[in-house]
Amino acid sequence: MIYRLLISLLCLLLLVWVPPLVHGQQIPVHQWPDTLTLCGERVPLERQDVWEMMDQSFVSSVYNQPQVILWIKRAHRYFPYVEKRLRERKLPDDLKYIAVVESALKTYVTSSAQAVGPWQFINGTGKRYGLRSDRWIDERYNFELATNAALNYLTDLHKEFKNWPLAIAAYNCGENRMAKALSAQGVNNFYDADLPLETEAYIFRILAAKSILSNPAAYGYSIPAAKRYPPFEYDEIDLSLHQEMSITAIARACDTTYKIIKEMNPEIRQNALPSGNFKLRIPRGKALGFNARFKKELSR
Repeated sequence: MIYRLLISLLCLLLLVWVPPLVHGQQIPVHQWPDTLTLCGERVPLERQDVWEMMDQSFVSSVYNQPQVILWIKRAHRYFPYVEKRLRERKLPDDLKYIAVVESALKTYVTSSAQAVGPWQFINGTGKRYGLRSDRWIDERYNFELATNAALNYLTDLHKEFKNWPLAIAAYNCGENRMAKALSAQGVNNFYDADLPLETEAYIFRILAAKSILSNPAAYGYSIPAAKRYPPFEYDEIDLSLHQEMSITAIARACDTTYKIIKEMNPEIRQNALPSGNFKLRIPRGKALGFNARFKKELSR
C-alpha cells in the first residue's frame, strides 16, 4: 500500500515538473520585415489578402530548415555570377531569387511540364532565347547560358508588362496567359489580377526567399563560409570535332575523367559529342597541354 502511494506521488511530481522542462522551449515565431519591395516596387502588405499570401509562403519556407540551409550553401556558388550579369545589364538584383524558387539552384531539375534546368525553361521558350536542345546537347542545363537566356526573357517581359511583378509572374505562367488575364479583367497590377494559384503564390515565394536569404541570421541560420559551396573554378577550351568522339576520349585529352566532364558540362546528354564546335569547361589548370593530348587521342 505504501509502495503504491509512493509510486502515485512520484507520477504526480513528474506530471507537475517534467512538462515545463520538456516543453519549455518554444518554437520561435519569425516575421519578415515590416516593409517589402520586389525589384524596387512596394508590396501592399496593408491588404489582408496580400499579407496572408506572404505569411503562408514565408512560414512554409523559413521553417523548412534543410531547404533553407541548402539555399544558403548553393547561393554562395551561383549568386555571384547572376549578380554580376544583373549589374552589367542594370537589372534589379531581386531577379536572382527567381532561380531559387524555380529550382532551388539545382541543375538537374525537371518539372511536370518538362521545364528543365536551374531556370526551368520549357523547350520552346529555351530555343526562342537561343538555348540549343537536341539529342546531343541541352543548354537549358548550363547555368551560365540559361541565366543569360532567362535575363533576356525577363527583360522582354518587363518591356511588355511595364512592371516587374507582372513580368515575373508572366515568367511563371507565360506571357500569353498573362496578357489574356489582364485584358479580360481590366487590370494592370499583379496584386489585383486573378491568376492561376501557382502564379499568385510564385511572387510570394520569391519574396519569402528574398527575406530569408538577404538576412538568414535573423531567422537563426548561420552557415560559415567554409561550409558553403564554393563557385566552380574551371578552364574553358574550344573543341573542334570533325567526327563523333566519345566523352571518355575527350576526358583523357583533358587529363580528367568522364564523370568530371559530364558534371562540369551538364548540357552534354550522350556518351559522345558529334562533329561540330563546342566550348567545354574542364578542371582548372588542365587546359595546359590539352592540344598535345587531344592529338594523341585522335591518333588512337
